Amino acid sequence: MDTTNNSLPTGTPINDIECERTVLATLMSSYQSVIDTDNILDADCFHVTKHQEIWTAIHDVYKSGDTPDMVLVSAKLAANGSQFSNRDVMEICLGSAICLDLTQHALRLKELNLRRRMWEIGMNLASHSNNEVYSIEEVHNETKSKIDNIFEGLGNRYETLTESYRQLQERMLLNRELKDGQTLGTPTGFPILDSNGGLNGSDLIIVGAETSQGKTSFATALVVEAIKHGDGVAFYSMEMMPWQLAARIASMQSGIVSSRIMYNKLDIQEIYTIDASMEGIGMDKLYFDGRSTSSLESILMSIRQMKMKYGIKGAVIDYLQLVNVVGSKLNREQAVAHCARELKNVAKELNIWIIAISQLSRNNSSPIPTMSRLRDSGQIEEAADNIYLIYRPKENNRYPEPFQDMPTKGTAMITVVKGRNVGKTEFICGFKAENTLFYPLDEDKITQLKANFSFAPDPQDSLKEELPF
Repeated sequence: MDTTNNSLPTGTPINDIECERTVLATLMSSYQSVIDTDNILDADCFHVTKHQEIWTAIHDVYKSGDTPDMVLVSAKLAANGSQFSNRDVMEICLGSAICLDLTQHALRLKELNLRRRMWEIGMNLASHSNNEVYSIEEVHNETKSKIDNIFEGLGNRYETLTESYRQLQERMLLNRELKDGQTLGTPTGFPILDSNGGLNGSDLIIVGAETSQGKTSFATALVVEAIKHGDGVAFYSMEMMPWQLAARIASMQSGIVSSRIMYNKLDIQEIYTIDASMEGIGMDKLYFDGRSTSSLESILMSIRQMKMKYGIKGAVIDYLQLVNVVGSKLNREQAVAHCARELKNVAKELNIWIIAISQLSRNNSSPIPTMSRLRDSGQIEEAADNIYLIYRPKENNRYPEPFQDMPTKGTAMITVVKGRNVGKTEFICGFKAENTLFYPLDEDKITQLKANFSFAPDPQDSLKEELPF
């Protein structure tokens, strides 16, 4: 008599349809919620087939760098050949609750998915255990393998020192292959900075100076070198239009004053000169987002989209004190510190470098810039990996040691007051005021500058000569 039972145990896998609808509706109404749950959700987290296809469409739109709203998701569903239409999407968006914190709901769907997978394993185990076709060893091995696969998937975000050191070994080998002057990071054009790795992914770099010292110009010099190298950069200016920044770059490249480029009638030869100077610098690698505003949330969203769409290696924020934290009750210092931390977080998340320009508070008695003078500093210095400070003294002043004999006309001092992985350093670079151009100085150029410059006499010297002792 055959006593085997080949039928599967009956039952409905656990699910929460209303939670699925809430999650989908929230994802299509809040871009930030997509970011927050990107490493939690996948299509299997949704039990209903329609919901799986809608989530896939949301994810596809997000990965393309666009905001997955109802219109774009409906279009993506049609492009994917789905049987579900914009009416299904609209019904979910308009007929479901929206939650402020989606993470807990996403984690619930993740857990329910794990329970369904365990349920399927249990059903399979019950069926095979009730059928002598399969040996005990086969049933055990298959069941154990499936359970292990579930929990291996949950552990992908962890790594041991072994994996981390393997990555370090690869970097050390790549460093050995570099030629003199090359760097694994984005080159800056300034040898001292490049010898310390240039601009590296995950780093937040603060460029600080007093008003009219050239903060934006120095950051722009770094950007131009980056796009020449082929690295994409996103630039967010709270003060200038993209065409005005383009005029600055054209001035830096051509030697023609930017105000003439923007507002005066140029002769044809000057136009040819400007056009020729802009060729070959990788203009298609510098991006501006006309839709972004000065709000922190808008900037962070745009940076993520730029990374997904264009694979940018870095971003510039000009400048930190003008970024708004919408809806926040933080005071100005707390808001700026919050901006710095969020920029650092997104730099690490996307593995890009971010330059944030910052004002320095004035100190007439001691004009040499220091880290403590970062305006609304709060925790800027804690969030930053590197801090570059710019100093251009008046021509009758001198640089501090060890540069006290360096000419101040046509030069600037760059001080790295914080270098998380590279230490502190300082150097003198060239500066052409008429083109707001910062550039590296070699020994020959330094000698030439010294020959054409003399310090103004100190008024105290004549007084000293009249003193008897």
